[in-house]
Amino acid sequence: MMRQLLLLCLMNAFVMAGFAQERLVYKVPKHNQRDEKGRKQGLWMEEVGELRGEPGYTWEGNYKNGRKEGVWKKTTASGHLLAEETYKNDVLNGYCKYYYPDGKKSAEGQYVATEIPGQKDTVMVIDLETQQEKPMEIIREGNPVRHGVWKLYDEETGKMVKEYYRLGEVVTAEDFGDNDSIPVKAAPKAQPSQLPHEGIKGGKKKH
Repeated sequence: MMRQLLLLCLMNAFVMAGFAQERLVYKVPKHNQRDEKGRKQGLWMEEVGELRGEPGYTWEGNYKNGRKEGVWKKTTASGHLLAEETYKNDVLNGYCKYYYPDGKKSAEGQYVATEIPGQKDTVMVIDLETQQEKPMEIIREGNPVRHGVWKLYDEETGKMVKEYYRLGEVVTAEDFGDNDSIPVKAAPKAQPSQLPHEGIKGGKKKH
């Protein structure tokens, strides 16, 4: 009797383990899916090969109706994280973090999209034949710019400095209203410095 009971318990354990494994496999999200219109939807993993000496990398994030949405992660072929970028409607718009190849943080800050992708505007242009002005409709692309406090980290020492931006324009700490003791790198009317990650193709480019 005890032997039969033990055998029954073992069989139940195997059955439950099988169901648990089936549920685990079922919960793994599918990726690289398209809808009936051919638009990318949901989780996608995209391989970008080596180009002009720049190493390849992998993009991972979500698409909504064919446009990047939310946090996208960029990793090297060996699995080292290079970037975490926030997208809205396929344009950088939100907090972003960048990393050196050894895993140390290189920069972090916020991008703001000053234009809406697909936004239609009407402008007046000169007709080359009649020399008369006429309206023409244009479709804008998103234009992400740095905004707020950007923190840049030295690769060797880890020392952090700040840069301050107001919709892409470099401003001083005083203009920004930051009075803490961390050194200020930016200067009035200076050109934005190249961030450490920008040597990596695709670091802050529009996609």
